[in-house]
Amino acid sequence: MTEFLTIFLKNLGCSHCQEYEFQENYNKEHMKSWKLYLKKYEMYSAMLLYNDNLKKDISYIIKKNECIYLLKDDEIFIKLEFISKSDDNNYSILVPTDDYQDLYEKIEQMDKTYDKNLDAHLIGIYHIKK
Repeated sequence: MTEFLTIFLKNLGCSHCQEYEFQENYNKEHMKSWKLYLKKYEMYSAMLLYNDNLKKDISYIIKKNECIYLLKDDEIFIKLEFISKSDDNNYSILVPTDDYQDLYEKIEQMDKTYDKNLDAHLIGIYHIKK
């Protein structure tokens, strides 16, 4: 019944239905293909999430002190917390939550590809979930 009403209202040109559908599709597209990087700063290292299609980092989607999940094959890879912006204010600094600290240490030891544009090492490409 709900599906019928939704289709009926969309066909009538219901602006709320069209806006909801646009927002749902917009959100789905922006949750895909985020590159996870490990960036070394002078006194610490942190993770960055950057989307080449959007040309933005994760601060576009989440706010300081919020957490985000990275998914690989629809399974949670790691949970990261946005703790601050970098010194140059270009990128958000992400750290793993306590549950994923061991994984973070393994990631630091992994072979990674260097990206000169971000001056960071690419770990992989993931989908995100708030």
